[in-house]
Amino acid sequence: AVVSTQSTGRVSEDLKWKKHICRIAESGRRKAAWVFSVFETREVQTMLILYNSLLRSLLEYCCPLWNPSKIGDIQTLEAVQRTFTGKIDGLKGVDYSSRLKRLDLMSLQRRR
Repeated sequence: AVVSTQSTGRVSEDLKWKKHICRIAESGRRKAAWVFSVFETREVQTMLILYNSLLRSLLEYCCPLWNPSKIGDIQTLEAVQRTFTGKIDGLKGVDYSSRLKRLDLMSLQRRR
């Protein structure tokens, strides 16, 4: 069974946050898909503003409480940022760490 808390999301009875993290990642993927379907531009500045305001805030909301420690959970969240940054103009085909440096971003794990 899953215990739901209004402000933080979902935690299972064994106090694991996996379902909550998967739900956040899925919500982030949907939001990213919406951004790419609505906005024609892929310019760096525009995409950074959209990412920071719409996606990162979603992916990091209340994260000190549910901070993932398992590699799989961390990768689930990082995949959302990795996919989004890979679609920005001039960064297609560039490895993830180089994209983060060019965009002056940190990995989500490092920000937590």
